[in-house]
Amino acid sequence: MRRYVYQFILLTVLCCMPALSSAQQTKVVIRGVVTAAIDKLPLPGANVLLVNKDGRVVGNAVTDMDGNYSMRVETRAGDNLVATYIGMKKATIPVKGKMTINIVMQDETVMLEGATIVGNKRVNNGMMDVSERDLTTAMSRISMSDLEDGMTAPSVEDALQGRIAGMDIAASSGDPGAGMSIRIRGTTSMTGSSQPLIVVDGFPYDVSVDDDFDFATADEEEYSQLLNVAPDDIKEITVLKDAAATALYGAKAANGVLMITTKRGTVSKPRISYTFKGTVISRPHGIETLSGDEYTTLIQEALMNSGKIYDPTADPEFAYDVNQPYYFYNYGANTNWYDEVTRTGFSQDHTASISGGGDKAQYRASIGYYNANSVVIGTGLDRINARLNVDYNISKQLKFSASMAYTRTDDRKNYISYFSTGQNATSMAFTRMPNMSVYEYNEIGLWTGNFFTPEESPQGKWNPSSSSGGVYNPVAMAKDGYFQTLSNNVVSNLSLIWRPLAWMRYQSDFSLNVSNNKKNAFLPQTATGRPWNEATVNRADDRDGEAFTIYTMNKVIFTPDLGKKHSFQGLLALTTSDKRSTNFRLTGGNLASPYLKDPSIPSRVTGASYLTSSTTLQQERSVGMMGSIQYSLLDRYIVNTTVRYDGNSRFGKENRWGLFPSVSLRWRLSGEPFMKPWKKWLNELSLRASYGLNGSSPKTNNNYTHISLYDSYEYSYLGETGVYPANLELSNLKWQTTTQVNFGMNFAAFKNRLNIDVEVYQKRSKDQYFQNLSLPSTTGFTKADVNSGSMENKGFELSVNTVPYRSKAWNISFNINLARNINSILDVPDQYPMQKGVLTTNGQYVRRFELGQPIGAIYGFRYKGVYLNDDQTIARDANGNKIYSYDASGKRTPVQMRFAYPTIDYQFKAGDAIYEDINHDGNIDYQDVVYLGNANPILTGGFGPNIRYKSVSVSAFFNFRYGNKVINKMGMSLQNMASYNNQSKAVLRRWRHPYEDEATAPTDLLPRAVYGSKNAYNYLGSDRFVEDGSFLRFKTLTVKYTFDKKQLKNTFLQSCQIWTTLSNLYVWTNYSGMDPEIALTGGAFKMGEDNSRIPRSFTATLGMSVTF
Repeated sequence: MRRYVYQFILLTVLCCMPALSSAQQTKVVIRGVVTAAIDKLPLPGANVLLVNKDGRVVGNAVTDMDGNYSMRVETRAGDNLVATYIGMKKATIPVKGKMTINIVMQDETVMLEGATIVGNKRVNNGMMDVSERDLTTAMSRISMSDLEDGMTAPSVEDALQGRIAGMDIAASSGDPGAGMSIRIRGTTSMTGSSQPLIVVDGFPYDVSVDDDFDFATADEEEYSQLLNVAPDDIKEITVLKDAAATALYGAKAANGVLMITTKRGTVSKPRISYTFKGTVISRPHGIETLSGDEYTTLIQEALMNSGKIYDPTADPEFAYDVNQPYYFYNYGANTNWYDEVTRTGFSQDHTASISGGGDKAQYRASIGYYNANSVVIGTGLDRINARLNVDYNISKQLKFSASMAYTRTDDRKNYISYFSTGQNATSMAFTRMPNMSVYEYNEIGLWTGNFFTPEESPQGKWNPSSSSGGVYNPVAMAKDGYFQTLSNNVVSNLSLIWRPLAWMRYQSDFSLNVSNNKKNAFLPQTATGRPWNEATVNRADDRDGEAFTIYTMNKVIFTPDLGKKHSFQGLLALTTSDKRSTNFRLTGGNLASPYLKDPSIPSRVTGASYLTSSTTLQQERSVGMMGSIQYSLLDRYIVNTTVRYDGNSRFGKENRWGLFPSVSLRWRLSGEPFMKPWKKWLNELSLRASYGLNGSSPKTNNNYTHISLYDSYEYSYLGETGVYPANLELSNLKWQTTTQVNFGMNFAAFKNRLNIDVEVYQKRSKDQYFQNLSLPSTTGFTKADVNSGSMENKGFELSVNTVPYRSKAWNISFNINLARNINSILDVPDQYPMQKGVLTTNGQYVRRFELGQPIGAIYGFRYKGVYLNDDQTIARDANGNKIYSYDASGKRTPVQMRFAYPTIDYQFKAGDAIYEDINHDGNIDYQDVVYLGNANPILTGGFGPNIRYKSVSVSAFFNFRYGNKVINKMGMSLQNMASYNNQSKAVLRRWRHPYEDEATAPTDLLPRAVYGSKNAYNYLGSDRFVEDGSFLRFKTLTVKYTFDKKQLKNTFLQSCQIWTTLSNLYVWTNYSGMDPEIALTGGAFKMGEDNSRIPRSFTATLGMSVTF
């Protein structure tokens, strides 16, 4: 029986061998090289597909850096290779049993009246696809493939810094996930937001803002983030700058548009990719401060100079007396508080994706996880994100697209970041007493295990009524107090595209954005040391916010064929937006235990607790109707015109609707017959011009200012209460209008190896919104919102991209961009305060709205050094001669320099600061105030080379700012020597005795130490602390290696790349603070102030990307 079984098996094998042999013969490896016909150079990243006779994709490959491709497939009769590449014609080659097939791709060309017109990529101008070379508006595009290797931050704004001319980006801090200040062509509002509109895949990206957010004073850090869009999901970013480009998005686009396109599936076999980035974040270099001994000496000297005698019994914290063990052990340290609150950070970023599809359906799904522990203890960020993009061709006329994205973020900050806008853990660390211990010791010198948080110290105490929070142990605050923001965001987009005719397309879009934001803050007693019976002890604060936004767009696009000489596209669109948000806040104090962190738990200490709650509701609706036409004649004369009609619920019936037209032109000189002699080297020369209007709706927290509201009286008569008008009905509140004129030039030569773009613009906004301006009492109301004021921005932008050398092995490119923006205030309402800041108070600057000057202007005194001796304190005239006063008898007396006579009438002494007496009257007052500069940079930009040799590439990038001023408020705090705060090492150069021989005085001498802000005026607002904020930052250096196909032949990998990126390597600057990069936030009267938030840190990243 066994013999028959063996014979059956042998017979079966013999019968199958021909079939196996046949199968093995059709399983082949097809390989080759894809090159460009025009220069014979390889085309990296070209898609090569194997398509069978039924039109189905049965194999695919992507060319490497040398243009090589290979695929192992089964071939059959009728198979074709199809190669595609941007800017090239699709190439189709029959296989016919060949195993080596080299593909030469031709440029897309159009013949027109004897001239050869090189084709180009079609791009989306916001509403419809047009040829990139036919764009008439000011736009800039950047591919994420140029950025992603150097990306180390969780949001894309950081990578865009310095990359696009006219877009100034600055970080609000170095914390992970911290917001960025983004300005496209300057600041456009005196009291509102100047952040651009974010658009993701054609849908406005809703940024959640707290209902009590005040754009006039806040720093925008909490809402300017793009954390919900993972950088690895982004394909490219387009910036719309002029009014003709931004008009397509209506009322929210007056500040420019940042348009993000995410990656989608392509026709290919399933491709699985995984990317990992691990980053080490170094501790930033801090400001060197005094040791405990140096600090004690300074305090005793400051007390003496203020007329006080140091008394060790009254101030035992400075006595170092072993007979007082509590003070000896707890106030006998040399603590570096900055080192205590900072550390080396680390982040990890994982992203996995799968993409592919056939002729009918394409898909891409991704999931990512980002985790970062910041350099400040107690802070960090976690993010989980997922995205699914699907495109389905129902028929040749009907297509369906869907996208769904989910993001969950856990942003952890210190409690002080929640409580105070001007204070943070690092700024407190610099000023905290260095002789104070971090941890508490008992009277025999044993560590108790607790933080040392005295109820009160010579510096003060925790004070919740103070804007800065008062004084606290920064380590205890960072570790025990916390501020956590948990966010969940779901975005669902649906699109249906119908082509009833070859020249007409109808598209219906629907977007649903649901977000939930929960903020939890808790302050335990151990962080402040306050008595247990105070309401601020164990304070809990919970905020729950929900936002629900529905956005729809229906548009019809017409593209009739008018022949070779004419090209026409028309658009009609209708958009609607409905946003509803609710917020609930509950605050509880003096909870019974630090473990009970929920204010809703009814467990309070009797007699000292409090519980407050509040709710808010906001709703805004808008609708827009738009028509747009783009027409091209002879491929040389292009015109685009757009008209948008917007309505918004925040306006009254009188001005609810606004009409905003725009027109733009392009003249392609390079296509003219008279340019024919230069066509061998000239690829493009075009001139552009545009004019347009944008409207803006109020960024107000009150949605009902156009309606008469009523409120009730607190008291009643005969049991009945009355009502009264609560607000002035603003039925005539109108649109803020921004008018912009733009002129541009596009130049390309030497086979597009040199590209130059130039833009010149003027942007003027009028009828700006001002909230809560004072009204005469005769009106019956105290405040109202008004339209008034105007502002102008004008400037130029220059971008240069060049490829000086390219061969099969080498590719060297270089890019540079720079921009200049000039901001001017043209008009301000009379009721608005033109000036803030009191110069007769130490530590304050005058911030003023002055016509013709920019927003962010700084005013103050001119600092001239230190009075070395008493003789120098005598007033002098313009010629340097001493000024004398004469009594009735004719006796003369030298006039002493005074400050703020006759109100304060302080007489300067030897060792005090010298301020320039502009009018030489012997009195420093408002008549000596001068313009000290402004926070706006004169030039911004960036540059960097990219070098590739075979499989190795090196790229570097630098960004810069030039000409802006920064108020070094932290430097002022660390050099004023007027309180118990610690000071920087610079104060060791302070004046301590008169210099009769002035030549012996140090050139960098600082004023004397005097305790009390009113006992001397040595840190008035002056140019002593207004510094040049110019800098050049070596932002990134990336080295990448790409494995070729031969190296991956025996692996299961289709591609593999590894790289390392160094970020924030060095900053060239004359600024004395921690970082000259200061965000233009904080409102018009606080722009450019450095309050010592954690700066950018040097980071080292190791990355790997593989495709299966």
